[in-house]
Amino acid sequence: MQETDLNVITHLLKVESEASSLIKDAQEEANKRISDARSEADAEYKKKFEKLVNSLDKDYQEKILQIETDNKNELDEFKQKIQSTERNTSSFNSFVQKVMVEL
Repeated sequence: MQETDLNVITHLLKVESEASSLIKDAQEEANKRISDARSEADAEYKKKFEKLVNSLDKDYQEKILQIETDNKNELDEFKQKIQSTERNTSSFNSFVQKVMVEL
């Protein structure tokens, strides 16, 4: 009877050891898969993030160029309008003399 009990206990210890080994292997495999998935997700995130940043930067640069062009055109139009305005120096001189006399 004792030998049978000893055989059963030995068998159970062997089964427990194998189960422990299987659990350890499964945990290592799960950790590896999680690590691989995390690395893949991080790489995908970085790729999409860089694509978005590049798109926004390109849009920003285009808008800056458009604003600079619009401002230059507006300034050129203003200069042209001022230059094409007729100057009435005699009226201006009369006005200045009148203002100076009143002071």
